[in-house]
Amino acid sequence: MADIVSQPWFWPAVIVSVGLPLVLIGLTEFHNALARRGSRAAPIVLLVRNYLVPVAGVLVLISQPGAWQGEGTWPRVIWTIFGLLVIVVTINAINHLVFHRAEKGSWRDRFPTIFSDLIRFVLIVLGIAAVFWWVWDADVAGVFAALGITSIVVGLALQNAVGSVVSGLFLIFESPFELGDWIETGDERGKVVEVNWRAVHLDTGNGILVIPTSELAGGSFLNLTRSSSPYEAGAELLFATDDPPGRVRDLLVQVARDISLVSEDAEPYASALPGSRYAVWIPLRSPGDRFAVLNAFHTRVWYAARRVGLHLDGDITDIWHTPGRLQDALRRVGPALSLKAGETDALAGKARLERYCVGESLLRPGMVPTETRFIVEGTVTLGIPTEEQGFVQVTQLGPGDAVGLTALSRTQTISRAVATSEVDCVVLPVAVLDDIVRTHPSVAREIVRENENRLQQARAAMAAVGERMPLTRRVLG
Repeated sequence: MADIVSQPWFWPAVIVSVGLPLVLIGLTEFHNALARRGSRAAPIVLLVRNYLVPVAGVLVLISQPGAWQGEGTWPRVIWTIFGLLVIVVTINAINHLVFHRAEKGSWRDRFPTIFSDLIRFVLIVLGIAAVFWWVWDADVAGVFAALGITSIVVGLALQNAVGSVVSGLFLIFESPFELGDWIETGDERGKVVEVNWRAVHLDTGNGILVIPTSELAGGSFLNLTRSSSPYEAGAELLFATDDPPGRVRDLLVQVARDISLVSEDAEPYASALPGSRYAVWIPLRSPGDRFAVLNAFHTRVWYAARRVGLHLDGDITDIWHTPGRLQDALRRVGPALSLKAGETDALAGKARLERYCVGESLLRPGMVPTETRFIVEGTVTLGIPTEEQGFVQVTQLGPGDAVGLTALSRTQTISRAVATSEVDCVVLPVAVLDDIVRTHPSVAREIVRENENRLQQARAAMAAVGERMPLTRRVLG
């Protein structure tokens, strides 16, 4: 027994026969733990377990005196395989530690992929050269000299192309924009959806625009997203010279503020320009909403200007607001107010007609209505704004229905009424409603009954989405 223990191969054999299974078991458990966590280091550990450790065990055995006669070729082959495996594991480990685990926004996260690929290529070449020099006593100086001369020739031949690529890579490394940012360059504007070492892809809403990174690096562009304040869409409008500037500015701001895509972090503002022109600036949630917001604004401001008697584009004609149309509308809503034909005609001097376009609000939460609107044509959605759901629809109103029932009780409303089509309505001031109620008490009972019905619908709608009605101001318009 003592003779066996004293043999030079004994302890290496014990180490390999006992230590190798233990190491393999440990690496297996380590790999399984990393795989369960979804770590990118799991394949590296698997590579070490399946290849590097077994080859290392073989090397331990064949490196003992007398295990292999002479220098031989096979020991060098195994040493070469081991060296190549060490290179692969080392490069993958460095790549994982330096780049894969990089924090978002750090220099490692912004490091261009092509640069990391070039570094890995250089490390692989140096590692292979070192392995062949150490194992096979190869002269690698000539190889490096040839590679150096070749790189100089290729570099001179491709200096323009390589220069543009490198300038683009430095642009990416600087990271003046990120995925999701909106940038504007020249006449083009779009959302950054992809960035690579060659080009930047912009979603313009009308296709994908591909811009070489060298173009962006050599020119100027505007990042619309990176700003301390929301991006603003501007519009310029003309009104009649007789329109009071203060009323025009208030109208423009009110119309802009009522658009859903407008940012809540800033307020729209308007200013008067020479020649009865006005500029309005609307802060947006995203630069991509510019077209939709301006389209909604220009549409709604036409209707809003007609309702308050202002003259957009200097147009002083209005063939829609006619006495005959008003009389016809009053006769259509008369039955809802228990009015006879003669009584409706008498209201012509106190009532007025209004028109709303899709998306405009006829009623807003928190206001005490001073007028009640009776729908003649079109549809209106009545709902309650909430923080969680945004807008909970309560009911749909149509011709003959009223908006602003709380005008009669002088109470605040918690609801919002939004036009879902072009809406024509008759507007009756609260003083006129008071006179009608005194003459026809049944109208008051109908208004109260309708308000209670809407409250029940509101409770059911809020309960369906897991919301509760506010404890105060339990009145719908």
